[in-house]
Amino acid sequence: MPIHSSLAPVIFKRKSTRNYQSTAVSPEQMEAIRTFLEQLVPLYPDIPFHAEILDAADVRCVQPWKTPHFVAVSTLDTPEALINVGFLLQQLDLFIQSLGLGSCWVGLGRSRKPAPEGLTHAILMPFGVAAEPVWREDAAQFNRKLLAEIADKPDHRLECVRLAPSATNSQPWYFVHAGDDLHVYQVIQGPLKRMTLGKMNCIDMGIALCHLAVTCEGTFALRQLEDAPALDGYSYIGTVAAQ
Repeated sequence: MPIHSSLAPVIFKRKSTRNYQSTAVSPEQMEAIRTFLEQLVPLYPDIPFHAEILDAADVRCVQPWKTPHFVAVSTLDTPEALINVGFLLQQLDLFIQSLGLGSCWVGLGRSRKPAPEGLTHAILMPFGVAAEPVWREDAAQFNRKLLAEIADKPDHRLECVRLAPSATNSQPWYFVHAGDDLHVYQVIQGPLKRMTLGKMNCIDMGIALCHLAVTCEGTFALRQLEDAPALDGYSYIGTVAAQ
């Protein structure tokens, strides 16, 4: 699976931008973003995915973002579809930040336009000219779990996953090694957290898998194994062959 490996360096300095200027993105940058949006690589190619760049007037948000630009995404209302959204849109997040622009994942908002027939709103991503530094200065500025907390054994390949963004910084992923392959698990939240994080944690898993796909040195593939081991407190997402 070809993934945009040139974006790998952005993973280790990216951050969510929450303060924007009201200035519009340049026409050249907007054209680059539109072109890249058409080149996103899905994790699940058969799941419908609709992404549209909208003006601020066409979205509803709890927070009054100053930027005039948003990406609104619609898909099926299933866990796999939401994982796919995270995988796809994180590619765009990294690309936007590679241009020196800011971006952020926003769950509390939606498009004012109706979703395509059969699909439902999944997520918004405001982006634009930042009114704060776009990148972190070094990895020490990330507030993340240790590698030992997200995997059963040390693995340098998972540093990119450790730095992935997630809703309320919940970091719901865990990896179990099977030789060079990785069994991927998502934490099962309690009833109260599921009300707020259930959908978002599925997207988070896609974001983490996107980081893994962008940084892998060879091919990347996620497959379902019938004999994958159960892990108490987690649900099995799939097994990654990331060479």
